[in-house]
Amino acid sequence: MKFINKEDIIKSLIEVGVNKGQTIYIQSDLSTIGMIEGAKSKEDFCKVYFDSIFELIGKDGTIVVPTYSTQVARFDIDFIWEETPSLMGIFSEYIRCHPDSLRSIHPLKSFCAIGKKKEAICANNSSNDYGWNSPFHRMFQHKAKLLTLGLESGYVVAIVHHLEAFYGVPYIYNKLLKWSPIVNGKIDERVFFSSVRYLTLNVDEYDLTTFVKHVRKLGGVKSSKLGMSSVHMSDFEQVFFEGIQLLNKNPYVFLKKAPDFKYGEIPFDGPTYKVDNIAEDKDITNMNNMNWEGYYLLGKKSIGGD
Repeated sequence: MKFINKEDIIKSLIEVGVNKGQTIYIQSDLSTIGMIEGAKSKEDFCKVYFDSIFELIGKDGTIVVPTYSTQVARFDIDFIWEETPSLMGIFSEYIRCHPDSLRSIHPLKSFCAIGKKKEAICANNSSNDYGWNSPFHRMFQHKAKLLTLGLESGYVVAIVHHLEAFYGVPYIYNKLLKWSPIVNGKIDERVFFSSVRYLTLNVDEYDLTTFVKHVRKLGGVKSSKLGMSSVHMSDFEQVFFEGIQLLNKNPYVFLKKAPDFKYGEIPFDGPTYKVDNIAEDKDITNMNNMNWEGYYLLGKKSIGGD
């Protein structure tokens, strides 16, 4: 069994570029790295990583972790903001339980942050999991770094669901959620939704090899060995813009294979004639005589106004 210590962790973090004042989004699997000298519990184990990171980023730095709770939708259970555990590993759960952390409010895709910008990242977010005003969007605004501990390099560009939602790829949709967060004993009455894949399509397997190689070639990925695994770091803003450019060339670039769309079924459902309540009364045999100038005014239907 490989043993490491705090000095090993700090050395590896410095090598990938962790330094003062950074906001860092961390995804981790600490079990792959090895045991830590002197750690007698999960809390001891995680605290060494926590202390190592904050020793480098200082009081002006912030760390953010995903505290996803997709068990809520999978098994139809309540999301209790203060209690529902994270499914994203022991370090994520350690941060969630830390007295100084702040958890964002979403029944499936919450985040926890500790540090100077924790409220800027995880307070007053929108009720969607990705996109505008989500914690992902806030991290972009605050020029966050992406850090992985004990994971393969593809995870250092793994903001792909945020990219999919922002770009609007055709194999996802916004799922309306029945689960309202329970916060301080009260139900959050907002409408919550989540960007999810169509389960009828074969989009359950991702391959980020092309993506991470592309960013690394640009000098945007730094890596270091740590114990039996590795540490990787990249820049959120660069990963976001490079991901958008890859999607411009191929909207299925993050997938192992393109979705199995079937013509006539959502989202590949064909013409909207007699379905959209716009063209149902038109003579499709004489398209030249249609009132094209006012076509999208919906036949002068009222939409309200002041």
